[in-house]
Amino acid sequence: MRLILLFLPLLLMAQMLEVGDKVTPMTLDDQFDRPYTIGQEQTWVITWDKMTTRHANDFFAKQLPDESIKERVMIVDVSQTPEGILQMFVLPRMRSHEHPILLSHDAKYNITLPYKEAHITVLHLDDAQIKRIDFAEDESALAGILRP
Repeated sequence: MRLILLFLPLLLMAQMLEVGDKVTPMTLDDQFDRPYTIGQEQTWVITWDKMTTRHANDFFAKQLPDESIKERVMIVDVSQTPEGILQMFVLPRMRSHEHPILLSHDAKYNITLPYKEAHITVLHLDDAQIKRIDFAEDESALAGILRP
């Protein structure tokens, strides 16, 4: 509850992105500290917690080798994860995955991203403009959205 109160001013000022809005291109580091500039992909798959990240990782681990990062990216909100926990526990687990997992530390930006409790957010983009927003509960639902 305190965390919500702490970010209440930011929540009141921030406008959540909607269909028709443009995403802001930015550079995020992956789990191996490699920088990626995002904003021109067709799809952003955004996770918010351990469970949604696990579901997305399961999907991306089965992704075909020719499906490049230019088509879809996985972004994990790590803005609320304490740095010590991130370095000692979260990153080592993420480094066991070969696919890029982009880390978003910017809480102010992350609260503008569409969110649904216990769901993976999927933004479908065209020239950095949001064309559709979907939410997936698990790997199966994510596969249904990304591979109809």
